[in-house]
Amino acid sequence: LQHLFAYAWPGNVRELENVIERAVILCKGDTISCRELPSNILGDTADAAAHDTNFSEKFSLRHARQKIETELILKALRATNGNRTHAAKLLDISHRALLYKIKEYEISD
Repeated sequence: LQHLFAYAWPGNVRELENVIERAVILCKGDTISCRELPSNILGDTADAAAHDTNFSEKFSLRHARQKIETELILKALRATNGNRTHAAKLLDISHRALLYKIKEYEISD
């Protein structure tokens, strides 16, 4: 919580919302910890500088969608012990769509 209060939030409410959504997705339990927060929120200046060099990636919807979908697919696969049919149901997509995304995003489970 201290890291969230200390961060300047240049993206305002949208940035905060995205960070919280990401943390909830990555969280394995009921409590969000520092492990789920991006390093720029934690004050890692080296990582923040790396993000600045990839300025166009910050605004790429395709890149953001791929990252989020990959995280959700991996989480669903873990929750179903690798059962792709059940993972597809959790993700509310067809089995075929899941197989396509696994191949497209080069996800190994």
